[in-house]
Amino acid sequence: MLTLFKQNKKYRMLLMYQFFSGIGGGVFSIFIMLAVHLIYGNPIYTGIAGFLIAFPRIISFVVGPIVDRRNKVNIMRITTLLEFLVLALLAFTPLQENLGVLFMFAIILVYNIAALFENPAATAYLPQIVKEDEIMQANSFINIVAMVGGIAVGVVLFISLGDGNNFNFIYGFSAVFLAVAFLFSLFLKNPVKKENVENVAPPKYIADLREGVRFIRHNVLLYITIAAVAMSFFGEIVMVNRPMFVEYYIGSQGYVALVMMAIIGGIIASTFVGTSGNKFELGRFIFILLMLLSVVRFIFAFVLPVSYAGGLVTSIASAALASSLGIVFESLNQKIPPENMVGRVDTIATTFRAIFAAIGALIGGFIGNLVPTVDYIFIFHGVGYFIIGMLMIGVPKIRKLPMMNEIERQKG
Repeated sequence: MLTLFKQNKKYRMLLMYQFFSGIGGGVFSIFIMLAVHLIYGNPIYTGIAGFLIAFPRIISFVVGPIVDRRNKVNIMRITTLLEFLVLALLAFTPLQENLGVLFMFAIILVYNIAALFENPAATAYLPQIVKEDEIMQANSFINIVAMVGGIAVGVVLFISLGDGNNFNFIYGFSAVFLAVAFLFSLFLKNPVKKENVENVAPPKYIADLREGVRFIRHNVLLYITIAAVAMSFFGEIVMVNRPMFVEYYIGSQGYVALVMMAIIGGIIASTFVGTSGNKFELGRFIFILLMLLSVVRFIFAFVLPVSYAGGLVTSIASAALASSLGIVFESLNQKIPPENMVGRVDTIATTFRAIFAAIGALIGGFIGNLVPTVDYIFIFHGVGYFIIGMLMIGVPKIRKLPMMNEIERQKG
């Protein structure tokens, strides 16, 4: 991975851009759900916030053809600038005090609309600047760097939450790092010559979407997408209830501590997958990761209420397993499709994940008000992952997945 960093300048610039973007966006993503919970104390509001985070991704399919046919570097620049502006508005204006939760909801929505374009642009840009056999290592190293930045985020949040919940400082911190990310985006170079980038026309646009859907339907990415959709649904039910669950047992600083442990788990996973991921047959690897993840998530529900340290350890393990799955899924989305179809394949899959994540967020908000104890939701989470793993191993195309280096890019 270090060799890739040293030898590939375009990748090095992308890495720095995603490092600062990851810190700025990470603060917002980690903190905003907790902030809604701490300020308003209403699980339904937290559920709505989770819904607004997921909702823009429902229209990801609209973004795919645009990303595939436009300058991906310009997309990253524009969206990062927009993210900076909305968080600066949240940090440095009194509008939150005057408009309350509606203003926070608006900020969440606008920010995630911008991220809707930024993330697939970066995903589609990566295969253009690294070799085919370097994709998994490149993704892993990006994750490691972003998560190292995430630890810095966690330290800032931990200290801030111990000092009277200094919300404006946290939002301002996030905005500053997004500004730095924007400056680094100015150094990114588009590897595709301008004359090779087609303009988007409505008839071709619809055809592109159909082509992307047809591609997913006729290969193993269909089952990968189904698994990711199911994980998003179960995960979002838990996500909107996690602030209440964790804050009740170990406080708001404990919530940030768990997030930091999750980041450490992600670094472990990224290092492991980046250095050794190409050595495993992916079908078995995916199944084992899902089974272990289901066990760890189940244990987490029982350990955290009685042991702070146990909660930290299980959080590391859970994040390591989930991050490993995420890297494998993302690498398959980049490795299997034709290069000019990566953006739309990624965003079509994201659309379906987002639909069920949004549904899960709303359901999670209401369930949080209904269940006798929120612990049951985390037990349900572990059971859900177990079911997904059993269904996945029953699919021949998944079982027969070879090692990543043995998978060939398909033709359009």
